[in-house]
Amino acid sequence: MKNDIDGLGSGTASWLFVLVVIGFVGTPTSLDAQEARDMAVIGSIDAVVDGAERQWLTIAGEVDGEFMHSAAWLPNVMPANPMAEMIENMPDAQREQMQAQMDAMSELMGDDSPYAQMFGEGAADQLRLRIMGVDPNSERILREGMLSIELASFSAKDIDALIGTPQEAEVSLFKNFGEQTGLHVSSHDMGLDATVLFDRLEIEPGGGAAEGLFEANLCPLSVVMGRDGDEDDCILITGSFASELGEEAPGEL
Repeated sequence: MKNDIDGLGSGTASWLFVLVVIGFVGTPTSLDAQEARDMAVIGSIDAVVDGAERQWLTIAGEVDGEFMHSAAWLPNVMPANPMAEMIENMPDAQREQMQAQMDAMSELMGDDSPYAQMFGEGAADQLRLRIMGVDPNSERILREGMLSIELASFSAKDIDALIGTPQEAEVSLFKNFGEQTGLHVSSHDMGLDATVLFDRLEIEPGGGAAEGLFEANLCPLSVVMGRDGDEDDCILITGSFASELGEEAPGEL
């Protein structure tokens, strides 16, 4: 599916997700439609947005000296844990005793227990997945018209179980057409659910592939944050995606 881009001419609200996307779009970049001709197309997203048919492309190539994949997975690295650091600084005997107690609690309650999460246990095999498409008609494809689908962190052991079962997701769209342009996001707190249904999901060292369907209700960010506007400004998006995946280093997705 890799070929040059020749047609690029003339739930709970995930606030971290939204802020990351805003920061990404706000980052100065020299990548415009003309320069994107040198990037490889690795997939596409087709959807109906507020009654209009649209298409986005997933791409891979160099951006400001760094190679990137707009559709990619990465390990879900836990933030620095002050409790773990505290245990590390204990005297040897006390540290061993505390660690033994926590190991016993984690084993008894499972990887999803608060104790396991508190001390980072069970997080090593957690992954994150983002499928971001660019609008081939935008003048600046990494600053206008992007559609991003991000799956909540999941275990590498559970990939087969994800296929064929609706999964909660976060979807954002930098709407650059029609009325009410700007950042639109899903918000599970407002009942604006976003789901993904995978037909295929492959994760392997260096890359993988993903195919499936998605659906989301999206509202302008100002509405989700309660600043202005109303839910009449919200839009429905339904569609499908098929893309190769890259592997990104922790912290780069």
